[in-house]
Amino acid sequence: MKPDPVTVLDKTFELASVLGDLMQTTLTERGLTTARAELLLVLHHHGQPMVQRALSQAVHCTPRHITTLVDVLETDGWVARGPHPTDRRATLVTLTAQGRAAADRMHTERHDAAHTLLGHLPAPDLAGFLTVADHVLRHIETSRSPTRQSR
Repeated sequence: MKPDPVTVLDKTFELASVLGDLMQTTLTERGLTTARAELLLVLHHHGQPMVQRALSQAVHCTPRHITTLVDVLETDGWVARGPHPTDRRATLVTLTAQGRAAADRMHTERHDAAHTLLGHLPAPDLAGFLTVADHVLRHIETSRSPTRQSR
């Protein structure tokens, strides 16, 4: 029996909801939001320090939004700001020890969750899932209006 696309889409929404709820609960317990956690992970992944403009490009948001995120993260002790050594107009953002520990923990938990949830699946199933997910994401991206793409 061929799976019905509506049933597959419903299952996708169910999966997204469950994963989103788990992530939100964990982040809330740690005093973070999704956007704040993403910024910590970008600093962790891309290396640090980073200028705020590069951060805004990495998380696909406006420089003003990054300024607000960094303000909160700095106040809460996750990141620190400092002067750029060669560009006095730029500000460097660096993870603090607290921010590094949180980013390391999130990175490890992501890998552990991936292996727990998906590690037992055969490679062809994982490849098929990626193919379908990439197709859906490309379709959504190309069908978006130009004004929505610019954020």
